[in-house]
Parts: sequence; C-alpha cells; structure tokens
Amino acid sequence: MNARQPIQPNNTPAVLSLSFSASRNRFVAGLSDGIRVFRSDNCLTTYQPSTIDPRSPFAGGIAIAEALDDRYIAFVSGGRSTVGKQSVVVFWDCSVDKEVQRLDLSEPVKGVRQLQQATPPPESKHEDDDDDDGRTEKASQVAEDALQGPNQVHALHPTSSNSFALAALRNDLLVLPAQSIGQIQLIPLPSGSKRVLRAHNTAIRCIGLSPSGNLLATASEQGTLIRVFDTKTLDQVAEFRRGVEKAIIYSLAFSAGERWLACTSDKGTIHVFDLRPPPESTSTTTTARNDPRTTSSPHHKSSSQPTAPNPHRLSTGRPSSTLSGHSSPTTAITATTQTAYQGSIQEYYGLRPPPLSPSPSAGTSAVSAFKSSSWAPKVLKDVRSVASTAFIMGDDGPYWQGGSSHSWTTAPGGVRKRVRNAVPSLPGDERGRAVKGVVAFAPTGERGEDEGAVVWVVGGGVNGRWECFDLVPREGGGWVLGRRGWRGYLGAQSVN
Repeated sequence: MNARQPIQPNNTPAVLSLSFSASRNRFVAGLSDGIRVFRSDNCLTTYQPSTIDPRSPFAGGIAIAEALDDRYIAFVSGGRSTVGKQSVVVFWDCSVDKEVQRLDLSEPVKGVRQLQQATPPPESKHEDDDDDDGRTEKASQVAEDALQGPNQVHALHPTSSNSFALAALRNDLLVLPAQSIGQIQLIPLPSGSKRVLRAHNTAIRCIGLSPSGNLLATASEQGTLIRVFDTKTLDQVAEFRRGVEKAIIYSLAFSAGERWLACTSDKGTIHVFDLRPPPESTSTTTTARNDPRTTSSPHHKSSSQPTAPNPHRLSTGRPSSTLSGHSSPTTAITATTQTAYQGSIQEYYGLRPPPLSPSPSAGTSAVSAFKSSSWAPKVLKDVRSVASTAFIMGDDGPYWQGGSSHSWTTAPGGVRKRVRNAVPSLPGDERGRAVKGVVAFAPTGERGEDEGAVVWVVGGGVNGRWECFDLVPREGGGWVLGRRGWRGYLGAQSVN
C-alpha cells in the first residue's frame, strides 16, 4: 500500500512581466494566467479580471503589461499558453472591464510605453438632450475618434539592435537607443528635431528618465558606470560607479524630487546615488588643494604676483647674482640652523614639485591622499553609491515558466534520443530569464528628500516578491539603506 501523500502542484501563477505606473502608486504584473494590478505601498490587489471565460483576453498568459494610471492598462499576450497574438496591443479600461482599443502591428511586440496623460472616454449623449446645431453630438464623435482612432502608425524611429526593448517616455519625450552602438536618441513628441548623444562606448543595457524628463540615466552592458545627462543641453551632469565587475543593470529610477537615483543589478544589490552636488566651497577647496596648477609653492615664482621670500634662502647682505631672473642657490642657507639648503636645484627653481611628506597631514588618511593624487587610477576617484544593500533574487531555473527540460524523440535510424527543450523566450529577453529588480521610489510625502526616501523593489518569476527599503541618515553622517520588509504579492492579502 502506498501511504505517501501526493505531490501537490503549485497553483501560484508565474510572473512574466512587471512595471510601475507613471504615478508609482500602482504596479501591474503580467501573469501566466492573466493580469493583476497592485498598490505599490502594501501590495493589495486593486484589479483582477476574471479568467473563467475562455474567450477573455486574460484567459492566457500576458507577456507585456503596462499601467497608465489607476484606470487604464495596456498588455500583449504571450507566454507558454496564450489566447492572443503577440503582435496585438490591447488597451483596457479597468473601471468598466472593457476593451478600449486594439492595435495590430503585424510583428511581435517587444515593449510598450505610455504617456501619463490619458485620453478621457467619450461622454454619452442623453436622449433628452436636444441641441439644434449638433455641437454636443459632434464633440462626442470627436472624442470617440480620438479614443478609438484608426490603426495607424504615426512615426517610425530606427534603432540599433534592441532585444531588451529599451525605451523611456516621459512628458512627451521619447528616449531610444540610436543606430550607433552606445548612443541615445531623444525625440520630442508629437514632432520635433531628434537629438543624439554618445552615452557609452559599448551597447546600452538600461535607461531611465526622471519624473520631470529633465534627467536621463544610462548604463551599458558592462554595468560598471552609470551616467546622468541633462536632456535639454545633453551635458553629462554626473557619473557614478556601481562596481568594478561586469553586471547586468536591471532597472534605473529617479526619486520624485530628482535627488536620488537607484539601480538594481544581477548581483542582487540595490545602490542609491546622491545627485545633489557637494557644497561649492568644499569642492573648490578640495580641488585647489589637489590641483598642482593651483598649489602655491615657495619654489615657484609667478610673474603676476610677487612671491614671498624663499624660507630656505637668507640674504648675505651683498647683491645676489642672477641667472635668467632667478637668484643663485649658492648663497642659500637656513635662518635657524645656518646650514646649507639640502634641496635639489630643480626643486629650488620650481622645475619639479617637492616630494610629498611621508606622513599625511592631520585629518587626512593615506588612502584619501592617494586617491586625490594625480597618478591614482580613475576607479578610485569615481563617485560611488551613498548606500547599498541586497534584495531577494529568488531561485528561478531556466524552465521557470513550466514544462520539462528534456524530451524524447526518434532519430532517423529508429533510435530514441533524448534532446534538450528550448527555453521559452520573453519579449524583453530572448533568453527567457525572469524579470527581477524593478525599482521605484515612493511618492514624496510629508517627509522631504533631505530626510531620506522609501524605495520599492519588485521581482517576478515563480515567486513574485515585493520589498520595501528605507533610506535614512546615519548617525555621524552618511546614509544607510535598510529593509523594512518583504511580501509575496500573489499570496494572502493583508494591509499590514
């Protein structure tokens, strides 16, 4: 008799895609059996359509899901079990459970981006409303035409190979990879002159726009440097180092006040960078101290400013001989010890700087002194994150979407052969890896960004997780990033 308990299948659906809304109050998850919308602060489900009807577009997998706001979403079917075509983008009204518009692009869709401004639905005209000139009916027809326009492409913008569906859209500004490797193109909408900037030397891996659209963050496939550009002047305003090892940058996000920048990577870490420049007085003093061109030396004479008497030289009361405008070092003696000057002639005439003191000055460590020197490598001078910590990556294998890794087939000779099945791909990742590390900052509340920030990180795969982190000041200066908690958002729902 077999008394073993049967293995219970996992009824929790797999998360195929994740994205935050423009307001960051909601995040939407495309599942292997439909779609769900959650609150960002506590993971409570705000919308879950029924999947009982087999004719429903949510009866199968949703490979791309994008939330416009609390009402409208856009999605594309996909996954191992799908009921729709991967070339069709469906716009859905969650408040009335109704399809608003459907666009067939005749080719597989890799990604969807939406503007924050939504077109309001057309107002219904009552039967008792009688307008002689028909202006009400005309306005309703115009609104309906704007909402359900023809399936027409308004613009095409060529890019380089964009298998990761890189695109950012904010305040009528569209950002895409350019045709050249490492370049970014900025396109004003609905029409405007395209501008191109060179962000990296290698292919772009991740991009992110600030809420105002004034700042652009980019990361290359190396994943070591993150650069921030001004979208109006195309000037680079900051450069941060995430690490020295190659990594895949999952997501980049700005805070509401555009002071903080967060990034996640396949190393399982989240980094927060401070976009606020250091005080001008401090930076100016530090630069002047470290720049040899601005460092005053008793051995270097300037034609514009009178130099102080050389402390290593004492006049003997007779005229000193000159050579090319410099005093001769033959009469140089110290005023205190009455001994000859021990320095070299090159140092005396300012032909080379004097040797550094073997012991650093008070308050300056040997490491910081080496970093500020001109011969220190750039990796030591780069600005790093003010705080970092680990987030939950999960353990999703290659076949996390379901199915077996191998199957049996019959070879031409009649011999059975075991072959490895292909990994199901996703629109934003041809290798079919689970979406991880989608990061966003909480909207700024009563507490300003000078006192810290709240960061959310969501991940997909077999077990979807939501994590909340607090960026708070550290005693004695600096910042610390601590995890407040985490939750499986597909499981039991609770407010706390």
